[in-house]
Amino acid sequence: MPKKVLTIAALAALVVLQAAFAWNARLCWRAKAVATDPDEKIRLLHRAEAVFPWNDAVPFELGKVYFERGAEALGDPAARDALFRRASESFLRSLRLNPGSPAAHFELGQTLLYASYAALPTPLAYFDEYRRAAELTGHNSQIHFDAGKVLLGNWDALAPGEKDFVVGLLKSSLPGKGEERLLDLLETWNLTTRDPGLIDRILPDDAAALRTYARFLGERSLLLDARQTALARAEAIEVARAGSELDRGRREADSFRMAAASARSAAALEALGSVKFYQTLVGRELFDPREFVRINKTARRLLAMARIEETRSLADEDGTIAAYLDAEDEFTALGEFETFIKERGLLDEAGTDSPFKDLRTLAFRMGLDFKLNRYRDIARVGSLLTSSSLVIAPSGKPSYARILRLIGESDLKLDNVYEAGEFYRKAREAAPGDLEVLLGLERCYSRLSDQAKADEVRQAIGRLIGPGEIDLGGRVIGKGETVKIDLVTSGGPRTIRLEFSPAAAGGHPLVSVFLNGRVAWEKYGDTGSAEFTGTLGAGPASLEISAVSEPVVLGRIVLAGAATR
Repeated sequence: MPKKVLTIAALAALVVLQAAFAWNARLCWRAKAVATDPDEKIRLLHRAEAVFPWNDAVPFELGKVYFERGAEALGDPAARDALFRRASESFLRSLRLNPGSPAAHFELGQTLLYASYAALPTPLAYFDEYRRAAELTGHNSQIHFDAGKVLLGNWDALAPGEKDFVVGLLKSSLPGKGEERLLDLLETWNLTTRDPGLIDRILPDDAAALRTYARFLGERSLLLDARQTALARAEAIEVARAGSELDRGRREADSFRMAAASARSAAALEALGSVKFYQTLVGRELFDPREFVRINKTARRLLAMARIEETRSLADEDGTIAAYLDAEDEFTALGEFETFIKERGLLDEAGTDSPFKDLRTLAFRMGLDFKLNRYRDIARVGSLLTSSSLVIAPSGKPSYARILRLIGESDLKLDNVYEAGEFYRKAREAAPGDLEVLLGLERCYSRLSDQAKADEVRQAIGRLIGPGEIDLGGRVIGKGETVKIDLVTSGGPRTIRLEFSPAAAGGHPLVSVFLNGRVAWEKYGDTGSAEFTGTLGAGPASLEISAVSEPVVLGRIVLAGAATR
C-alpha cells in the first residue's frame, strides 16, 4: 500500500512539474512574442520564474529587457544603474542554470560594458564574457563577429593579448560572409583606430574584400596609400587566379573537353580584365608584368583554339582569334597555332594560282604570315594580285583593304617603297577612312621625299584623329561615377593633361584616371589638373575618369606629343 501511494505521489508531482514547465514556457513566449510594453514583459517573466525557476531562458529574457531599459535611461543615472544591476543579476542567474549559453555570456558582456561606461562596479570583466561567448560558439558565427566588432570599438582599452584575440575573431568571421559584414566592420574601424595595419591583419586574402576596403577608403578620401596598396594586392590575387584558371583550362584541352577549356580561358581573361596595374602607383611589384602578359597571350590562344575546334571554322564573329593574334608576338607559339589550324584543314594550301577565292581566309593567313615575318611570301601575293582582275563585293571590301595594307607594309619591310605606295593607294581607295592605311601611305611619301603628297595625306590623317584639345564643357561626374572619353591618335608618346575642379567649393575629391584600361593617375583633385604620360597605338584609345569620393567638374583634355589635329 505505501509503495502504491508513493507511485501516485510521484506521478502527481510529475504532472505538476510538467504543468509548471508548460505554464512557464507559455508565459515566457507571451513576454517575448506578444507583450510590447517593457513593464508587461517584466511582469510575465517574473510570473514565469515563480512558476518554474529552472528555465534559463526566462532570466535571460528578463536580463535583455532590463538592459534595453537601462540603455534607454542613460540620462537618469539612478534608474540606469538599477536597471543595469538587475540585468547583470538576471544574466548571471541564467548562466548558473546554463553555463554553456554563448548568448547569455554575450549579453552579460554587453551589460558589463555599458555599466563600465557609467563607472559602475561590475562583478566580472566584460572582455572575459565576450571571450567565453566566442569560445562557446565554434567558428565563423555571428557572435564571433558581433563580439569582435564591439571589442574593436573599445580597441584602445584592450591589452595586447586581448587585441590579438579580437583580430582572430574578426578574421575568422569575415570569409564568405559578403560585403555588408565587412562594411559594418570598416565603419567601426573608421570611428576608432583607422590603423591600416590592423585591417591588414583582419582582412582575408581575398580580392573582393580588398576592393571593398579600397572603395571604402576612396569614398571617404582616407589613406590613399593604403587604398592603392589594397588594390595592388587584389590585382596580384587576380593574376594568380587567372594563372590557376589557365592551368585548369589547359588540362581540359588536353582531355579534349573544349567547352570547359573555353570557359576556363574566359575566366582567366575575366580575372586579368580587372587588373589596372595599381602596383605602378604603389611602387612595389606584387606580380611580374611578364607573367600577366604570358597568361593573357596563352589564355587568348587557348580560347581561340577552343573556338576553332568547336566550330571548325576561322569565322571570327566576336574577334576572339583576332584578339589572340594582336596579343601574340612569339614565333614558336604562332607556329604551333598555324600548325593547329592546318591540321584541321582550315588553311588550304592548294590553288595558290588563285588565292583570292576566299578573301577573309586569305586576309587571315596573310596576317599570320606577317606576324611570322614572311614578308616575301606576302609580296608574292601582291604580284599575283597585280596581274589579276578582281571584282570585290561590298562585303569583301574590309578583307580586301586589309590584304592590300599587309602587302604594302610587307613591301616597306623589304624596302620596296614604290611598290608599297601602290598597294597603300589601292587600300585607300577600298577603305578611305582607314587610319592605318593613311599612316602607311604617309610613311611611303616621306621616304620618297614627296612632300606635297605627304602633306595631303597628313591632312587626311588630321581629319580622322582627335584634336589636341578636347573641351569637356563643364560636365559633372557624380560620386562613384565614371565617364569614358574616346580618343583617336596617330600613335606614339603623349603627355595628357586633364583639367577639372571640385564640384563643391573647398572640395577634396579623389579622382582616378585610366588610360586604355590601366591606371595612369589617382590623386586628390583639388590641384585642378592631372598630368601623365603614355604611349598610344595608332587608332582609338580610351580615357576613363572616375570621381571616387566627390563630384568633379571636367574642363578640358590637352594632348601633346606626336601629331594631333
